[in-house]
Amino acid sequence: MAKSSARGRSLAPPQVVSMLVVFLALSGVGGVLSAGFATPFVGVTAALTKASAELFEELPSDFNVQQPSQISTLYAADGQEITQFYAENRIVVPLSQISVNMQNAIVAVEDQRFYQHQGVDPTGMVRALVSNNAGGSRQGASTLTQQYVRNTLIETGLRNDDHKIIRDATESTVARKLREMKFALSLEQKYSKQQILEGYLNIAAFSPSTYGVEASARHYFSKSASELTVAEAALMAGTTNAPSAYDPVTQPELAKNRMDWVLSKMLEEKFITQQQYDEAVATPIESMLNVSETPAGCGAAGTAAYFCTYVVNEILGSENFGPDVASRRQLLTRGGLKITTTLDLKQQSAADGVIQANTPTGNSDDANSTIASIEPGTGKIRAIAQNTTYEDSQLVFAADAKHGGVELSDGTVGFQPGSTFKALILTEWLKNGHTAAQTVNASGPRTYPPNTFNIPCAPQLAAGSWTVNNVAGTNAGNMTVRDATKQSMNVGFTEMLKQLDVCEVTQFAASIGVTKADGSPLDPDPALALGAKPVPPLSMANVYATFASGGKYCKPIAIESILDASGTSMAVPSADCTQALEEKVADQTATTLQATSEPGGTAKDAGIGRPIAGKTGTTDEAENAWFVGFTPQLSTAVWIGDAKESSRSLVGRTIGGRYFERMYGSDLAVPMWRDYMSQALAGEPTLPIPSH
Repeated sequence: MAKSSARGRSLAPPQVVSMLVVFLALSGVGGVLSAGFATPFVGVTAALTKASAELFEELPSDFNVQQPSQISTLYAADGQEITQFYAENRIVVPLSQISVNMQNAIVAVEDQRFYQHQGVDPTGMVRALVSNNAGGSRQGASTLTQQYVRNTLIETGLRNDDHKIIRDATESTVARKLREMKFALSLEQKYSKQQILEGYLNIAAFSPSTYGVEASARHYFSKSASELTVAEAALMAGTTNAPSAYDPVTQPELAKNRMDWVLSKMLEEKFITQQQYDEAVATPIESMLNVSETPAGCGAAGTAAYFCTYVVNEILGSENFGPDVASRRQLLTRGGLKITTTLDLKQQSAADGVIQANTPTGNSDDANSTIASIEPGTGKIRAIAQNTTYEDSQLVFAADAKHGGVELSDGTVGFQPGSTFKALILTEWLKNGHTAAQTVNASGPRTYPPNTFNIPCAPQLAAGSWTVNNVAGTNAGNMTVRDATKQSMNVGFTEMLKQLDVCEVTQFAASIGVTKADGSPLDPDPALALGAKPVPPLSMANVYATFASGGKYCKPIAIESILDASGTSMAVPSADCTQALEEKVADQTATTLQATSEPGGTAKDAGIGRPIAGKTGTTDEAENAWFVGFTPQLSTAVWIGDAKESSRSLVGRTIGGRYFERMYGSDLAVPMWRDYMSQALAGEPTLPIPSH
């Protein structure tokens, strides 16, 4: 049963100070006496008491309790947990959700007079003094309230990265003790005993890796703190004095001895009966333990590790979450956030499955791959998967530089997109009043003399000559733009670019998220027509999502909502959707891109039994292979290449057990896209293109 909460006899601060000074003097804590009481006791104590009383009165009394650090949790869109983040593994719970056994155990072992004193316990000081000087077991004189104060000060220092606060809270000086006492007295004026006990049980360490009774109960016993038995509570209460020394996992014998001692204190204080004591003492530690580890961070997110990294970078890079990176990291690891993301677990699992089936980690001759999906019209990232071990590479191949992507020396990000970039040339062509039915001469090779291309923002880039060839069909002759798209004719698209303003192409690309790392437009080089400027796969998926949504461009977002520790909603980065492209033009682009999956098209094998549109891409020497395609519900980019050696060809490599004597986007990227999209869209309605 619980002790009475009646208050004890009130002592004035000077009396309390006197008791403290006597205790410190005789125990040697204050450095006043050495062994043998060699220094005249009365004079030293009187002087010290007077000085300490004066210091005590000068100290501030106001003490504000803050919530301790808590676990932040990352959730998928459907509410399933992905992973956790913490500097201290702690779950704060109210006292009503903590077993009475646990409450009684901690009072019995740490502060038997907790319910009688007013924050500082002179009786306890004397008892500790007598025991310590008589050679008995070492006893502390700090009350639970004082320990709560000290733990709270340390926690404040950790949260603010203020080492002075931590040092002041832990130094062995009279000044520290006096400060701690005054704060304790102040705390007891503001809060009830139940509130103080709740605070202590939530902030103290109960194992080398967990803090607070809830996380510790889950760790040791795989149960809630509300379910703790007498024996379990005693075992946990015994660890607080030295969590590593009394850890029942690594030090079972010492932990059992400590547990039995706690049980004796509980019996002594009449918190338990003799029968309860006997039963608990007879309980072996191994029968109680059911250890559960709580891995944290993106490394614990499984197949969603790279999506997780994207989210973390989003938080660390946004002023929504603090004025600087350090404060944002503190919020993430100590703020108890509930972060609901845009991740679709079904699609994420499908993406990872296709990646591992075709380009398995560790069995692809160092060839890398990624699949990135985004929802048209919302900007929601639904899946990011890649074929690397997370510990080996925390680069997010699909992402831009701000979210962990591959940034190159010229300020570009990602990988050369090859012919997938032709979709932007096509859109600019249609924007300028041209049609997909118009004819262009696609025969090659074709050499363009200097100053052929219109580049008013950077005329120097038009000064050189340029020879362009087709991958196949060099004598293609005249064909419609639709057929040039279907067969991915390099010369045909170069002819289209010749009739456009290259600067306007890069400006349009920037308006739908295709930029350098600093947000500036890509260099207006005519080679853009063939995808020579690196682009992140997720950005390309979002470009095609813009076509799928009738020209509605949304910034990619990975976070749906965030609740802080109090349950209050926080502002999160917005997709900021805008009509970046006239709906008519977007629809014309989308319908033209459908041609590639028709018979004779470069993506003829991409069919999934519903309308699709997209574009293959292969760069010079087959260094990168792509397919970016969409339905009205989902836009996905598949990239295969070499993130470490960008100039290394995919030709002549054995990838996933298959030897490639050639490599085009159609050879591997297309079937991967097909297999993934078939799974990702299973159960979704079949919609036309366009569908709005």
